[in-house]
Amino acid sequence: MKKIVLTIAFYALILAACFSQGMEKKSITELVNTNSTEWKAILELKASARNTVEILPKDHLKAETALVESQLSTNTFLGSVIYESGGILVDNGWIRIIGSGSSKLNRNVPGWNKGKTSTTNKVPYTFMLVADDVLGGLYAVKSEGSKSPDSCTVYYYGPNSLKWKPTGFMYRTFISYCFSGNLKRFYDDFRWSGWEQEVAQMDGNQVISCFPLLWTRNALEQKSNRKVVAVQKQWENYPRQTKFVADQNLMVNK
Repeated sequence: MKKIVLTIAFYALILAACFSQGMEKKSITELVNTNSTEWKAILELKASARNTVEILPKDHLKAETALVESQLSTNTFLGSVIYESGGILVDNGWIRIIGSGSSKLNRNVPGWNKGKTSTTNKVPYTFMLVADDVLGGLYAVKSEGSKSPDSCTVYYYGPNSLKWKPTGFMYRTFISYCFSGNLKRFYDDFRWSGWEQEVAQMDGNQVISCFPLLWTRNALEQKSNRKVVAVQKQWENYPRQTKFVADQNLMVNK
């Protein structure tokens, strides 16, 4: 009997060791490729941008921590944004692309996703929140098996529809669109006279909550219907059922 118990314990240790190795995270040196050209490509997109683009400075330690937690390589646009920036503000801060965190945008990709997205053993995230806008709209990358996040579809969760809809962009082309696309047309029904001044007073952890909803005439005409709230509070106010529907049906790994 003692021999059987020892044998079982021995194999249990082997299985535990194999499992821990399979779940072992890559180190920062494995994730950072000093020869990667992805960040250079992003800087080139910024140099020719038609919209205002502000790349927020990074804290080196926070950048390394966020990259390791996300387990993304700098060989990807998303990994490079996390590692090389504290985040990116587009169109005077209307869109906030999340990086590793900065004073103006004190959120990082893995931290912001924690507790909001489901995970599996094979895929860290079934979907990953990567950006949002000043109205509380959310941008997320859908997990698509072993594909790079740069090649995965970006979805938009509008506060007007409360539904996830494909943007038609992958993360790489989403960055390009944010920098030089026609954001005025995309948000045409949501902007009001003087929005620039209101947005300039906010930081990346705040959004504008509107009631009545922004696309109605009353909301566009009455400034008192808009109030600044924390982006986390806006998330918590979204319908619980809607978030689960998006998680289970639209954003699932296939």
